[in-house]
Amino acid sequence: MTRPRIVEPGTVYALSRRTTRRHFLFNPDESGQMAQSFWYCLGVAAETHGVVVHAACLMSTHLHAVLTDVRGELPRFLHAFHRNLALCTKSLRGWPEEVFNKRSSSAHELVSQEAMVEALAYLMANPVEGSAVRYAKDWPGATTLPKELGRRVVSARRPAHHFDPQNPDWPDEVSFALEVPASLAVDYGTKLVQDRVAERLRQRERQAWAEAKRSGIPFLGPRRVLKLSPFRQARTFEAVGTLNPQFAAAGNRQAAIDAVKRRRAFREQYERALHQWMHGDRSVRFPQGTWWMRVCHGARCGPGP
Repeated sequence: MTRPRIVEPGTVYALSRRTTRRHFLFNPDESGQMAQSFWYCLGVAAETHGVVVHAACLMSTHLHAVLTDVRGELPRFLHAFHRNLALCTKSLRGWPEEVFNKRSSSAHELVSQEAMVEALAYLMANPVEGSAVRYAKDWPGATTLPKELGRRVVSARRPAHHFDPQNPDWPDEVSFALEVPASLAVDYGTKLVQDRVAERLRQRERQAWAEAKRSGIPFLGPRRVLKLSPFRQARTFEAVGTLNPQFAAAGNRQAAIDAVKRRRAFREQYERALHQWMHGDRSVRFPQGTWWMRVCHGARCGPGP
């Protein structure tokens, strides 16, 4: 059983999830069908569950997104988004097995403005740090660039595969804006946020160039990326058994301390409430932010820690 997580409205998350056995199932294609499927599934799930998308990137073996869970429905959003994307990918690729690996999604809260900037830059630099292209702007698949924050409106038509055009749940087209996280927009404004993310992206690109020179591993380039088979597997080293963090503070010590204290208090209150619930007390109140017990078992929630 996984640890209980705090799911509250207005939380900013950085998300990621990998394909099974690191197959290149999400590799971009010249027709753009994979990118279209990704944006469509993301847009439909975001509209249905009240999620604001800030940035997203679809790599060959995994996906990244930074978003705000406005209504506090992250688990339902993840279920809808990943399920539809997996089924759409299976249909597009003719893939008979599972699409995502068995490990749960990585969804860590961004508890500081520094963490938001770092998460956005990391997402955008992923194609460069993965030795796919030399510049983030050259990635031929679905991605986001600094100048698009708060400016770009993504529009994606319903893919021809998997989705039933007669089903009203699947609109002909979905559109959504890539908005700047609210706290960054209020404190800095869109232009300054774009500049901060762009500068951090350039730093990460330069670090990737230096690493490529040191290791002797060249960048593939967009043309070679498009020619890769979606059934190929990544062969670079990947650590096994790494932790799945619940939050990121990006060096903001006070924000990290506050996040740790809050989660410890939440777990203590949750465990006491669960103990009483298991002994038949249905009047017990779980801490604010409880998801599973509240949604699936009708438990009441009281003030948070």
